[in-house]
Amino acid sequence: MKFGAHVSIRGALHLAVDRAGAIGCECLQIFVGSPRQWREVIYPERDLDLFIEKRRKARLDPLVAHASYLINLAAADMDLYHRSTAALIYALRAMDRLGGFAVITHLGSRGDRPWPDALARITAALSVALDATKRAAVLLEHSVGAGGQVGGTFEEIADILEAMRFQPRVGICLDSCHLFAAGWDLRTPQGVNQMLRAFDHTVGLKHLRALHLNDSKGALGSRIDRHEDIGQGRIGRRGFAALVNHPKLRRLPGFIETPGFDHQGPDRRNLDLLKELRARGERK
Repeated sequence: MKFGAHVSIRGALHLAVDRAGAIGCECLQIFVGSPRQWREVIYPERDLDLFIEKRRKARLDPLVAHASYLINLAAADMDLYHRSTAALIYALRAMDRLGGFAVITHLGSRGDRPWPDALARITAALSVALDATKRAAVLLEHSVGAGGQVGGTFEEIADILEAMRFQPRVGICLDSCHLFAAGWDLRTPQGVNQMLRAFDHTVGLKHLRALHLNDSKGALGSRIDRHEDIGQGRIGRRGFAALVNHPKLRRLPGFIETPGFDHQGPDRRNLDLLKELRARGERK
């Protein structure tokens, strides 16, 4: 498994590559704009080309973008729905331009709306976004399932893939913190195996394209989405050793979105710990 981090683009887009190299990333996740604003940033072509050249030299692959936190593809409010679709298109176009692999997006909340209505809205938004872009994939992120959040069960994810007719540009990203908070006990190899068997039976492991590797501040099944540093939360080192060394997950990139041991974002110590766990697995 390759390990990377969500790295800041503060100052200039291409500086994310420098920051990623400084903490030992092997792959890279970024925002392509503010995650808490609808504003679309227009980057100078020179900056985009410099990002591409730096990433090529640093051999950071794959590159993914995390879409805006404001996106709600299940929204009944039409203004929010159209803004959400436009924000997804913006992120996909940025990945097309930068040669990135995918955009990872939260699906949002359906509130008290019935699931078939939300499913139809999500499917329509994804179809519009894919038709408006060329190559980059959309990876749907599994949620903790709190407060009407979409994607808190494998069954909902499977419904979306089926409604999209298993479009090859649509895949899944699983987050270890979200899984644990949703009730999947990842603290042991047996628990990881159980989760993967259920995912494969319901969704299909061939649709799993990336992992978010985050420990959990919240308890098992708490529905609390609060990330913790690797090995410092409720999942623990043993759980992450099982995840990163599982034969059915080794082909995937794993991105940390951890608070950071020094509270300055993802850092080398989190990545170094994952690499240590990977090396131990290779020696067995």
